[in-house]
Amino acid sequence: MTTLLIILVTIAVMAADPIIFVIVLVLNFLLLNKKTILLYGVLGGLIAEVISSSLNYGQDFGDKILLRIIAATIQSIIAYYIIKYFKNRKNTKKNK
Repeated sequence: MTTLLIILVTIAVMAADPIIFVIVLVLNFLLLNKKTILLYGVLGGLIAEVISSSLNYGQDFGDKILLRIIAATIQSIIAYYIIKYFKNRKNTKKNK
């Protein structure tokens, strides 16, 4: 039970990473599609793992890759709906 709680807290902390959120947000700007949310999550997780393992010498590549992919996918879902909201808002202003 304690291990599950630690994993959930770790995913929540990783999902609050602003650098990976910006990367996933830019990827979602390129092609806004529900089918690409998972792909952008995987790409964001891989980029986060590369950045983390290259800056932290005590961590090897792949130590927390699954957790980072899950966190980046959560960020990708949030970024998708943020972009969709603002694009719909922009289109409704043009129609008025």
